Amino acid sequence: MSIPIVSISGRAEKGASRPFFCEGDDNHFYFVKRDNVSADQLVTEYVISRLAEECGLPVGPVRLLEIPEELVRYAIVDHVEEFQPGIAFGSQRVQFADEVRASHLRQIDDEVKLRCLCFDWWTRNSDRRLDLLGGDPNLLWDPVLQSVVLHDHDSCLDPDFDEDEFKREHAFRDARPFLEKPFFKKWRTKFESSIYNLDTIWKEMPDEWLIDSAGIERTSLTREKIEAALIKPNIGIDAILPG
Repeated sequence: MSIPIVSISGRAEKGASRPFFCEGDDNHFYFVKRDNVSADQLVTEYVISRLAEECGLPVGPVRLLEIPEELVRYAIVDHVEEFQPGIAFGSQRVQFADEVRASHLRQIDDEVKLRCLCFDWWTRNSDRRLDLLGGDPNLLWDPVLQSVVLHDHDSCLDPDFDEDEFKREHAFRDARPFLEKPFFKKWRTKFESSIYNLDTIWKEMPDEWLIDSAGIERTSLTREKIEAALIKPNIGIDAILPG
């Protein structure tokens, strides 16, 4: 079931899609995507974020949100054409969280780093980069729980994924020397087990994301294509294992 949005506070200044910041009628705030991304990106965002949840990774709770027509009619926001009525993707805001900086890295648990590193490699996510000069790692820092939160997965399944850049630029690249084959094998079993839920995840998405009002497919992605990409990645294991 979708959660109705009751107010919109604006949109993010950073990020290619600049998600909208909205309040749901469940009293939670969400970062919202719909018409500000392509159909392929919207599907990718939902599927990969849900798989991250299934894998037990620290992501903001994923929800389907309903944008009411009345709210759109009176919304004062940049590019309102990107905020249209219908069902949207929502990532619940983590209260007090802020962008991760290089100084936070040493406070993040090594196992969390390794699990995130494996997940990003497997889903071909080249969009989690960070160095001493900054970057856009799509990571938040929760100062209350002293933990990291992953977000923004619409760039996963990247057909131009560069394994050398991944090893060189990923925010948790320094954890690679601590990645051992037994850990990787255990994580791989966990990830592949989560793929068994892919059919359920796919059915959770609203039809309007997949097919327009004229019955024409909006996305080039299918459940079968995503499953094939995840089960049979096109890159070798050396892209992540040290040595």
